[in-house]
Amino acid sequence: MAVDTFDLGLAGPEDVTAVAGVLQEAARWITTWRSQLWDPALVGEAFVAPIVAARQMLTARTEGRIAGVMIALPEDPHFWPDRPAGEALYLHKLAVRRAYAGRGVPAALIDHAAGLARAQGRRLLRLDCDPPLARFYQGLGFRAVDEVDVRHPEAGPMRVARMERAPA
Repeated sequence: MAVDTFDLGLAGPEDVTAVAGVLQEAARWITTWRSQLWDPALVGEAFVAPIVAARQMLTARTEGRIAGVMIALPEDPHFWPDRPAGEALYLHKLAVRRAYAGRGVPAALIDHAAGLARAQGRRLLRLDCDPPLARFYQGLGFRAVDEVDVRHPEAGPMRVARMERAPA
């Protein structure tokens, strides 16, 4: 796997269209190998704009383009309601443009999130994922915490694997 160097940061208002494009491309690609995980229509500009405005959308840029994105939240009451506030940074919607697949974008984004977590005094990174994806995240240093059934207000009922790692 070739690993690139990325310019890591936060998406700005000028990036909303490009970020939505990354998420929608990933949502469409996912359906080529499994059932729909994200509806492309629901991860468009209207979804992205408030996350960007809140400075919670991380970006990895290379070659003048956004290669990948990920949301970093200070809390996650839908998937982690049983955990104390302030101890973790919660990661969602990791997405990579297909043109940059296999070039280290997920690891770069997670390392960037780890730096943010450390700077905020948070001792963990946490995420939830479709259980078959747990092995992918284990390869990025996460450990399985458990699998739980949740009812998300927008996505409805689902089973997720909950994962965490230290931001070391």
